[in-house]
Amino acid sequence: MNLNRSNKKAATQIIVLYIIIQLVTAIVPFYFPESSGPELFLTFSIVMFSLGALGMIWIVRRQQMQFDFEDSFSQQRKEILTWGIAGVFIALFVQNIASIIEVIVLNSPMESQNTEQIMQIVSSYPVFLILAGIAGPIMEEFVFRKAIFGMLIDKIGGIGAAVVSSLLFAFIHFDGLLLVYSSMGFVFAWLYYKTKNIWTPIIAHCLMNIMAVVLNLL
Repeated sequence: MNLNRSNKKAATQIIVLYIIIQLVTAIVPFYFPESSGPELFLTFSIVMFSLGALGMIWIVRRQQMQFDFEDSFSQQRKEILTWGIAGVFIALFVQNIASIIEVIVLNSPMESQNTEQIMQIVSSYPVFLILAGIAGPIMEEFVFRKAIFGMLIDKIGGIGAAVVSSLLFAFIHFDGLLLVYSSMGFVFAWLYYKTKNIWTPIIAHCLMNIMAVVLNLL
């Protein structure tokens, strides 16, 4: 199997796994006993998303999924870590600008319903931070950057691939703040392409989510 076919197969498996995890976590809880509290649902969601993140890492390694523009993690650990941390502040800066445009130009609400719901859950169940700050971002980066951006870049170019993957990233959050989420996705795509490694936007995305949750709780 050549590299291109292997990449397509891996990308398809990653996207399918993501859809399955989303459907399972949305449907299965309806069959939980009525007496079960929110702890069961949260535990189930954390386990499923963690398995999804591990599954995607396994798919990438098993299929040896690597695009022409990528380099290995071992060759640039310092750069990946540096830009992963710097990417948090770049994404926050871009997000704030997008948020101002959303409010002033598009008359969108200032608050993110998605973020508020996460805050409420984490404030009562801190363990949920595993999903919101680690497993969730890892899955999203493998889907929207590794699979979608990676497969599109040779077909429609870096900017086109970043726009498409970022818009899909924004739509999947069902929050209405299209510009805010798509601008974040664009930054993550840029970090991925700049450092040639998917772990850079993963680090930035995880740290950004953790920081947002902690700061809002404080």
